[in-house]
Amino acid sequence: MLNPTVCSRSNLYLNQHLVQLKGQTASLFIHYWGAKPQHKGNSPHTHSFFEICYVLDGAGVYYHDGVTYPLRAGTLYCSKPESRHYIQSAEGMQLLFFALEPIEAECSETFLSDFRQLCGHPHLFIPNADQSAPALIWQALLLQASQANERNQEPIALLAYSLVLSCLHLFQQHSFSPEAALPAVVSEYAGTLKQARSYIQAHLSEKIAIGDVAQNVHLSERQLSRFMAEELGQSFPSVVKTERIKRAAYLLGYTDLPLKQIAEDTGFESIHYFTQVFTREMGTPPSAFRKKCLNAEAVDAFIHTYLAQVAKRYQKE
Repeated sequence: MLNPTVCSRSNLYLNQHLVQLKGQTASLFIHYWGAKPQHKGNSPHTHSFFEICYVLDGAGVYYHDGVTYPLRAGTLYCSKPESRHYIQSAEGMQLLFFALEPIEAECSETFLSDFRQLCGHPHLFIPNADQSAPALIWQALLLQASQANERNQEPIALLAYSLVLSCLHLFQQHSFSPEAALPAVVSEYAGTLKQARSYIQAHLSEKIAIGDVAQNVHLSERQLSRFMAEELGQSFPSVVKTERIKRAAYLLGYTDLPLKQIAEDTGFESIHYFTQVFTREMGTPPSAFRKKCLNAEAVDAFIHTYLAQVAKRYQKE
């Protein structure tokens, strides 16, 4: 843990002096830095930038677009722009966080390409990052910033820049793009279908009617159904089922939520129905799947295999 004096002094220095970070490949605008010793939560909200958070101590719950994630010491996660989220903690957590967005005109094409690819990952949540580079750099940064003077200003800026890049790199290592394993959509309707899929992902805990999705993307139900059949080779119910199974697999592999909560968060009516569908789609019951997922790589491999099977099942002749 960091003592409250380190937190307050580092907050003051970082927010006054490190609003913009510049390096060889990227230039980043930092909306704010924060280190709260006893963070007990906030109200549901959204914002237009990325917010990266790390739990240094304590436990709580993170709610993100209708899905519940447990927070504990060592958890690193990122809230993406326009996602509705909030946290709660009964006893309070020592939470570190910063908010950023790239200054695109001053970033390399390689960095922007990697950053945009990262934006496509639905799951930016790493439960065991306590010995990772971001965790260690972050604590070193706060200690240095709390003792800032004329001689260590440059090292502090370098640490801050390294922290941001190391966070982004770690998320890339622990993520893959699910859409890469699904049928490619290259027609004029690609953007519309991506928007429809995003709407479905954001409402998985609810009953999803094709009429609601069609209205969100400004199409008729018949048009949306036809586009999904033509471009994805899947019916609307099949697309929804695929997204539910994908989200459930993430929660089983990355969290310790009980099966009942996962079934509710992914829109299944009961544990029995959830177990039945998950077993049929993944080839193994949820509880057995969780035991097989010993690390993040195993989780991603299982999910990638499932999505590849979906793509093959529905590929166009």
